[in-house]
Order: sequence, then structure tokens, then C-alpha cells
Amino acid sequence: MTIKSKQLFILIGDDMTGKTTLQKLLIEKICGQTYDRLPTNLSFNITHHEIKRKYLNISFANRSYQEKIGDYGTVDEYFQNHFNPADISIISSHLDIGHITEMIRNGRQRFYNVTGIFFSNSIDSNQEVNSQISLLEWDERLVIENLTTEDESTISRQLNAIAENFAVFICNRASVS
Repeated sequence: MTIKSKQLFILIGDDMTGKTTLQKLLIEKICGQTYDRLPTNLSFNITHHEIKRKYLNISFANRSYQEKIGDYGTVDEYFQNHFNPADISIISSHLDIGHITEMIRNGRQRFYNVTGIFFSNSIDSNQEVNSQISLLEWDERLVIENLTTEDESTISRQLNAIAENFAVFICNRASVS
């Protein structure tokens, strides 16, 4: 009999923090699929040999909730009608405390451990709101160092390294949880 902890990661930051690109890179590294334009709310079979020992599938929301709010409705409606449950789920949000509070509640109702993923470039641009969001009832908080730069090749290298490290983080979870 397997004991499994379901993981919900909420990527937090306004536009241009790296949330969507990170999800594309994670799909490539964890599931072996490449996308130019990432579809929304899809689940993928995990192909990464270490991660798939514990987790079978992973889902990605792609766009931040606020970018699709017209399609989704309330956060509750998003989770009821659009959220794609998986062993590991990754959704994203802009800096909206009310929406994020509801996301945490919905994740917990579905038996997920909920982790807030904060981006350093978002923290640098809005320390106060990020700090308020950090005070919410997270199971865990992670800070991704994603330095602000205008150089596209530096951004690409940074996000690729972040995706590699995040995949290793999930591998470590698969071996100990």
C-alpha cells in the first residue's frame, strides 16, 4: 500500500515574473513534452524516471487565474469546473490575497499540501504584498531566485536552471515523502 502526499504548488507573481515559461520548461523536464504555446489546465503523465516512482501525473494551469477569470468565474468555480486534479498540480496567481486565500482553501479541501512559490523579481517589485501573501496559511513557502534582467538569453538561462532545480526538488520529494 502506497502513502502519497498530493502537492499543489501556487506560482505567485504579476506579469513577466516567469510563471508561464517555468511551467513549459517543467513539462519538458518532467513529462518529456515540448510546447511553444502551453495549453491550459492539462494533466500529463510523468516520464521522469525518479519522480514517476511516487507520482503518476502532474497538471499545469498555464495562465494565471486572473488572466482567465472571465472563463473561470470564482476561484471555487475554477476548482469545480476547470482545475485538473493530479498527484502534483501547478497553478498560478497574480498578487491577489483574496484569490490566493481561496486557492489554498480549495487545495486543502482536495487533500493537497499547498506550497506558495514566490519569485524574487516579484518580491523585489512589490515586497509588501508578497509579504502579506506569505503570511497566509501555507503548508510550505519556497522562494525562487529569478533576478530581474532585460537580457533574453540571461532570462532563458535563469528559467532553465530554475526548472532543473525544481525538478530535483520534486525528485527529492518523491524519494522521502
